[in-house]
This record gives sequence, C-alpha cells and structure tokens, in this order.
Amino acid sequence: MARPSPTIIASIETQDGSTWDIMQADAQYVVTYQGRPCGVRQHVNTLTTQGFKYQKLSYTHLGNAQAQVNRLNHKFNTDKFNVMEVA
Repeated sequence: MARPSPTIIASIETQDGSTWDIMQADAQYVVTYQGRPCGVRQHVNTLTTQGFKYQKLSYTHLGNAQAQVNRLNHKFNTDKFNVMEVA
C-alpha cells in the first residue's frame, strides 16, 4: 500500500537547489509526564563538551510519540509518561 500524498501548504526553492515544503499535519502529539507537557534533558560532561542534550518530545505522527513514551517509561522505570494530542 502506497503512502498517501501530503497536503503541501507552501514550498520554497533555495539557492543550493533544494526544495523545502510545509506540509499540513492532522495533529501534533506531545509527550507528557503526569498529564502535563514536559521536557527531558541529559547532562553531558566530557573532556571537550559540557552542557545538556534535549530530547525531542513533539511529533506529527502518533506512532513516533508513543515509541518515545515507551522508551522514557522504560528508562525511568515508571508508567507516568503518556501522549497528548494538541489540536
């Protein structure tokens, strides 16, 4: 079964020849912790780098958001992460 064609809202062509499209999304899905949108960061301390890495927690496809929820629930040994649909 072929993937359905997206609805393209706008399109631009850059000087290097690449084309960028803005596609319509049916919904936006965010990862929540205890029912509230959250952020997740990882502390990075190496010899050359100090700072934070932030996890992506907003998705246009439900399956990707649910997979991230499963990973976070497993990593933090909890079941308090969930997915919320934003209109």
